[in-house]
Amino acid sequence: MKTLRNVLFLFLLVTTGCSGDDEKDMSFLDLGIINHYGNDYLIITDAGINLLAYALPTELDFDDNLRVSVRYKVIRPAEPDDSIKLDYIVAVEDINELLTKEIITIDDANRDTLGSSSVKFENVWITQDYLTVYFSFYAGTKEHYFNLTYDPMEQTSDDFVALTFRHKDNGDTEIKQYWGYISFRLNSLRREDGSSVNIHFRGKQFDEMDYQKNDLVYIY
Repeated sequence: MKTLRNVLFLFLLVTTGCSGDDEKDMSFLDLGIINHYGNDYLIITDAGINLLAYALPTELDFDDNLRVSVRYKVIRPAEPDDSIKLDYIVAVEDINELLTKEIITIDDANRDTLGSSSVKFENVWITQDYLTVYFSFYAGTKEHYFNLTYDPMEQTSDDFVALTFRHKDNGDTEIKQYWGYISFRLNSLRREDGSSVNIHFRGKQFDEMDYQKNDLVYIY
Protein backbone atom coordinates (compact mmCIF):
# COMPACT_ATOMS: atom_id res chain seq x y z
CA MET A 1 0.00 0.00 0.00
CA LYS A 2 1.19 3.48 -0.77
CA THR A 3 1.79 6.03 1.94
CA LEU A 4 0.90 9.70 1.77
CA ARG A 5 3.61 11.90 0.33
CA ASN A 6 5.22 14.29 2.78
CA VAL A 7 4.92 17.87 1.55
CA LEU A 8 6.59 21.07 2.74
CA PHE A 9 6.09 23.48 -0.15
CA LEU A 10 2.66 24.46 -1.48
CA PHE A 11 1.97 27.27 -3.90
CA LEU A 12 -1.82 27.56 -3.59
CA LEU A 13 -3.69 29.52 -0.92
CA VAL A 14 -5.77 27.72 1.67
CA THR A 15 -9.51 28.31 1.34
CA THR A 16 -11.76 29.13 4.27
CA GLY A 17 -14.63 26.78 3.45
CA CYS A 18 -17.26 26.38 0.78
CA SER A 19 -20.84 27.39 0.08
CA GLY A 20 -23.11 28.53 -2.73
CA ASP A 21 -24.26 27.16 -6.09
CA ASP A 22 -21.49 28.95 -7.96
CA GLU A 23 -18.92 26.78 -6.19
CA LYS A 24 -20.25 23.36 -7.25
CA ASP A 25 -17.61 22.93 -9.94
CA MET A 26 -14.80 24.59 -8.01
CA SER A 27 -11.87 22.80 -6.47
CA PHE A 28 -10.84 23.77 -2.96
CA LEU A 29 -7.49 23.39 -1.25
CA ASP A 30 -7.49 23.15 2.54
CA LEU A 31 -5.24 22.06 5.34
CA GLY A 32 -6.76 19.66 7.82
CA ILE A 33 -6.63 16.41 9.75
CA ILE A 34 -7.86 13.09 8.32
CA ASN A 35 -9.29 10.11 10.17
CA HIS A 36 -10.87 6.83 9.16
CA TYR A 37 -14.66 6.96 9.53
CA GLY A 38 -15.91 3.40 9.13
CA ASN A 39 -15.17 2.56 5.51
CA ASP A 40 -15.04 6.27 4.66
CA TYR A 41 -12.78 9.21 5.57
CA LEU A 42 -13.45 12.24 7.74
CA ILE A 43 -11.39 15.36 7.07
CA ILE A 44 -11.64 18.25 9.54
CA THR A 45 -10.26 21.38 7.91
CA ASP A 46 -8.45 24.18 9.73
CA ALA A 47 -11.53 26.32 9.10
CA GLY A 48 -13.61 23.83 11.13
CA ILE A 49 -15.44 22.30 8.14
CA ASN A 50 -16.14 18.55 8.43
CA LEU A 51 -15.76 16.79 5.07
CA LEU A 52 -16.81 13.19 4.40
CA ALA A 53 -15.11 11.36 1.55
CA TYR A 54 -16.17 7.90 0.41
CA ALA A 55 -12.84 7.27 -1.32
CA LEU A 56 -9.35 8.71 -1.82
CA PRO A 57 -7.54 9.12 -5.15
CA THR A 58 -5.23 6.19 -4.43
CA GLU A 59 -4.98 3.37 -1.91
CA LEU A 60 -3.31 4.89 1.14
CA ASP A 61 -2.01 3.54 4.42
CA PHE A 62 -2.06 6.03 7.31
CA ASP A 63 -2.79 6.40 11.02
CA ASP A 64 -5.62 8.60 12.28
CA ASN A 65 -5.09 12.29 13.12
CA LEU A 66 -2.80 12.74 10.12
CA ARG A 67 -1.99 16.32 9.06
CA VAL A 68 -2.74 16.80 5.37
CA SER A 69 -3.37 19.19 2.53
CA VAL A 70 -6.37 18.14 0.49
CA ARG A 71 -7.83 19.30 -2.82
CA TYR A 72 -11.48 18.41 -3.34
CA LYS A 73 -14.80 19.21 -4.96
CA VAL A 74 -18.06 19.44 -3.05
CA ILE A 75 -20.65 16.84 -4.12
CA ARG A 76 -23.48 17.91 -1.82
CA PRO A 77 -24.27 19.00 1.73
CA ALA A 78 -24.10 16.10 4.18
CA GLU A 79 -27.17 14.58 5.80
CA PRO A 80 -27.49 15.01 9.59
CA ASP A 81 -25.49 12.45 11.57
CA ASP A 82 -26.26 11.70 15.21
CA SER A 83 -22.64 10.80 16.05
CA ILE A 84 -20.76 13.73 14.51
CA LYS A 85 -21.39 17.01 12.70
CA LEU A 86 -20.85 16.62 8.96
CA ASP A 87 -20.90 19.55 6.55
CA TYR A 88 -20.20 18.27 3.05
CA ILE A 89 -19.77 15.10 1.03
CA VAL A 90 -16.69 15.64 -1.13
CA ALA A 91 -14.69 14.03 -3.90
CA VAL A 92 -11.00 14.15 -3.04
CA GLU A 93 -8.85 14.98 -6.05
CA ASP A 94 -5.45 15.05 -4.34
CA ILE A 95 -4.18 14.58 -0.80
CA ASN A 96 -0.70 14.93 0.69
CA GLU A 97 0.77 14.56 4.14
CA LEU A 98 2.11 17.82 5.59
CA LEU A 99 5.53 17.93 7.16
CA THR A 100 5.11 17.52 10.93
CA LYS A 101 7.81 17.69 13.59
CA GLU A 102 8.19 17.46 17.35
CA ILE A 103 9.19 20.44 19.49
CA ILE A 104 12.91 20.35 20.32
CA THR A 105 14.02 21.09 23.88
CA ILE A 106 17.11 23.30 23.98
CA ASP A 107 20.11 22.19 26.03
CA ASP A 108 23.85 22.87 26.06
CA ALA A 109 24.46 20.28 23.33
CA ASN A 110 22.15 21.76 20.69
CA ARG A 111 21.83 25.42 21.71
CA ASP A 112 24.23 26.68 19.01
CA THR A 113 23.43 24.13 16.29
CA LEU A 114 19.86 24.95 15.22
CA GLY A 115 20.56 28.18 13.35
CA SER A 116 19.30 31.74 13.59
CA SER A 117 18.51 32.63 9.97
CA SER A 118 15.43 34.71 9.20
CA VAL A 119 12.17 33.91 7.43
CA LYS A 120 8.99 35.84 6.67
CA PHE A 121 6.09 34.68 8.83
CA GLU A 122 2.85 34.74 6.86
CA ASN A 123 0.68 33.20 9.58
CA VAL A 124 0.85 31.02 12.69
CA TRP A 125 -2.15 29.15 14.10
CA ILE A 126 -3.21 26.11 16.14
CA THR A 127 -5.44 23.28 14.91
CA GLN A 128 -6.21 20.51 17.40
CA ASP A 129 -2.78 19.15 18.50
CA TYR A 130 -0.75 21.05 15.88
CA LEU A 131 0.81 24.49 15.66
CA THR A 132 1.24 25.38 12.00
CA VAL A 133 3.65 27.95 10.59
CA TYR A 134 3.10 29.37 7.10
CA PHE A 135 6.26 31.20 6.04
CA SER A 136 8.60 32.07 3.21
CA PHE A 137 12.38 32.13 2.91
CA TYR A 138 15.14 32.47 0.34
CA ALA A 139 17.31 29.55 -0.75
CA GLY A 140 19.82 28.48 -3.34
CA THR A 141 21.18 24.95 -3.54
CA LYS A 142 21.66 23.85 0.09
CA GLU A 143 19.29 22.13 2.49
CA HIS A 144 17.47 24.23 5.07
CA TYR A 145 16.24 23.08 8.47
CA PHE A 146 13.30 24.45 10.43
CA ASN A 147 12.45 23.68 14.04
CA LEU A 148 10.29 24.88 16.89
CA THR A 149 12.17 24.96 20.18
CA TYR A 150 11.44 25.04 23.90
CA ASP A 151 14.24 26.66 25.89
CA PRO A 152 14.00 26.39 29.71
CA MET A 153 16.02 29.62 29.93
CA GLU A 154 13.32 31.51 27.95
CA GLN A 155 10.47 30.55 30.30
CA THR A 156 9.76 33.70 32.28
CA SER A 157 6.22 33.04 33.52
CA ASP A 158 3.96 30.19 34.60
CA ASP A 159 1.15 31.81 32.61
CA PHE A 160 2.50 30.85 29.18
CA VAL A 161 5.02 28.69 27.34
CA ALA A 162 7.59 30.47 25.15
CA LEU A 163 8.44 28.75 21.86
CA THR A 164 10.99 29.91 19.26
CA PHE A 165 11.06 29.09 15.54
CA ARG A 166 14.61 28.34 14.36
CA HIS A 167 15.93 28.31 10.78
CA LYS A 168 19.31 26.90 9.76
CA ASP A 169 20.26 27.82 6.19
CA ASN A 170 23.72 26.17 6.20
CA GLY A 171 25.29 29.27 4.63
CA ASP A 172 23.08 29.08 1.55
CA THR A 173 22.87 31.83 -1.07
CA GLU A 174 19.57 33.72 -1.35
CA ILE A 175 18.47 33.06 -4.93
CA LYS A 176 14.77 32.14 -4.96
CA GLN A 177 11.90 32.71 -2.55
CA TYR A 178 9.92 29.67 -1.37
CA TRP A 179 6.73 29.33 0.66
CA GLY A 180 5.94 26.46 2.96
CA TYR A 181 3.89 25.02 5.82
CA ILE A 182 5.24 23.06 8.76
CA SER A 183 3.11 21.69 11.60
CA PHE A 184 4.55 20.99 15.04
CA ARG A 185 2.98 18.56 17.51
CA LEU A 186 2.01 20.19 20.79
CA ASN A 187 1.28 17.05 22.82
CA SER A 188 4.50 17.42 24.82
CA LEU A 189 3.15 20.68 26.32
CA ARG A 190 0.19 19.02 28.00
CA ARG A 191 -0.10 19.29 31.77
CA GLU A 192 -1.92 16.80 33.96
CA ASP A 193 -3.47 19.59 36.05
CA GLY A 194 -4.82 21.62 33.12
CA SER A 195 -6.71 21.56 29.83
CA SER A 196 -5.06 24.43 27.95
CA VAL A 197 -1.69 26.14 27.47
CA ASN A 198 -1.08 29.74 26.44
CA ILE A 199 1.74 29.97 23.91
CA HIS A 200 4.01 32.90 23.07
CA PHE A 201 5.54 32.23 19.64
CA ARG A 202 8.52 34.15 18.30
CA GLY A 203 11.10 33.98 15.54
CA LYS A 204 13.49 36.06 13.48
CA GLN A 205 11.80 37.92 10.64
CA PHE A 206 13.46 39.40 7.53
CA ASP A 207 15.50 42.56 8.23
CA GLU A 208 16.37 41.15 11.67
CA MET A 209 12.92 42.01 12.98
CA ASP A 210 11.57 39.97 15.90
CA TYR A 211 8.24 38.32 15.09
CA GLN A 212 5.90 37.61 18.01
CA LYS A 213 2.44 36.08 18.34
CA ASN A 214 1.23 35.91 21.90
CA ASP A 215 -2.45 35.03 21.54
CA LEU A 216 -2.12 31.33 20.75
CA VAL A 217 -3.99 28.87 23.02
CA TYR A 218 -3.57 25.10 22.86
CA ILE A 219 -6.72 23.41 24.18
CA TYR A 220 -6.62 19.66 24.83
